[in-house]
Order: sequence, then C-alpha cells, then structure tokens
Amino acid sequence: MSDEYSPAEDCKSLGIEFTRNAEALAEATKEYRHELIGFEPREWITIKDNIALIDTENNYAMFEKGDDGYYTGHYFFNARGRKALRIAKAMLYFLFSHTDIKAIRGLTPLQKLGARWMSRQLGFKSYGVVHTQSGPCELFILVKEQ
Repeated sequence: MSDEYSPAEDCKSLGIEFTRNAEALAEATKEYRHELIGFEPREWITIKDNIALIDTENNYAMFEKGDDGYYTGHYFFNARGRKALRIAKAMLYFLFSHTDIKAIRGLTPLQKLGARWMSRQLGFKSYGVVHTQSGPCELFILVKEQ
C-alpha cells in the first residue's frame, strides 16, 4: 500500500456522493438558520445548477451557482479539525472531478476563525474583506488548477 495521499480513494472510503435529499439538507442546516438569510433548503435543492454533496456521516458541502455563473461553497459538517479538512478536500476533489466547475468562492464571516483557517488549508486564496447582508466576510477563491 502506498503512503501517497489519494483523494479518489478518500472519496470512495468516505462515501461521498451527490444528494437531492431536501429533508436531510434542511436538518443539516437548521442550527445555522439565523445566519442563512433567505436560504430555504427545500427550495434551494430544486434549483438544477445547485449542487449538494454528502458523505456517510452526514457532512454536507453545498455549491450554489450565482447569477454571475460562479459557484459559492458552503460547508455544514459534523466533523471538526483534521477530519473535517480531510472530508472537505475529498469533496472538492469529487466536485472538480464530476462537474465542469472551474472555480469556487467562499464568503466566510470574520468571526469564524476556524472556517477561515480551513479555507486556507484547502488552498483557497484570500481576496480580502467584503461587506455582505450578513456582515463583513473574507472572500476566498479556489481555482481548479490550484
């Protein structure tokens, strides 16, 4: 067995797949409802271009296509720390391998230090602070080639 990291193997072992399960998505996001202005999971999942990924432990990654054609990523993980980082890496690999998406952006609230750290660990590049409906956020972008 090789010691080299294989994101494809991680995708298999973690059971990462696409999902359209609106009820499960609503459950996974319920504790964040106060932060998700205008977000209704049961409606969101019906939009053809939106993408939701799940693993066997109900960690979710969601990718929402904006009016400008770019995707914005959101994570709703039960996992934390290194385990969450491993899952996120595998989900990004899965996404880039199974879609034609070339770049993902993230808007992370400034007070979410762990999420900002994770974005950097995943290879996202910071483009500074932007002001949103939810307050100031750090803008991150990840390009497929990174």
